[in-house]
Amino acid sequence: MHLYKHVDISNNRNLVYGLNVAAVIAFLGFLWLFGGLVGSMTVKFNKDYFVWLIVALLVIVTIHEVLHGILYKVFKPNGKIKVRFRSGMLSVSSPKSLYTKGQFIWIGVTPFVVISLALIAMFLLGWLPGELFLSLAALHGASCVGDFYLVWLVISSPKHYYISDRENGIDIYSPS
Repeated sequence: MHLYKHVDISNNRNLVYGLNVAAVIAFLGFLWLFGGLVGSMTVKFNKDYFVWLIVALLVIVTIHEVLHGILYKVFKPNGKIKVRFRSGMLSVSSPKSLYTKGQFIWIGVTPFVVISLALIAMFLLGWLPGELFLSLAALHGASCVGDFYLVWLVISSPKHYYISDRENGIDIYSPS
């Protein structure tokens, strides 16, 4: 296998800056998208709301990373999982494991899809107030920008290439 592309997210300041800008734009887009379900894009901000928001976000981020970890194990049962907390972010990786493009796309998008659908269901069932749902859904969606970026890179790489997850990003390999 030959290295086709190396993507180091953590150590590339321009990329980190670009992803942060994209996350702000995505947050506004997700406010608009999920605001359509709620019927409003406004939030009444008070102390209790803030506490619930922080607690819920910590739970969501943990579930998000656990979902990545589960899929790493589903596709590579013998692969090692590495959990770390760096620069204020929790992350899960499976260093040195090779995945097909399809597998890596599933690993990348599943947390966004599962958590978004769970939040929508909890809102529609009346278990989650609209304002909290809107904030959580928009913040989580925006926090998935790094995953979306990696998935876009994988989708745009040639058909039969392989993806190696790294602690700081991914490597994309050609089969020959």
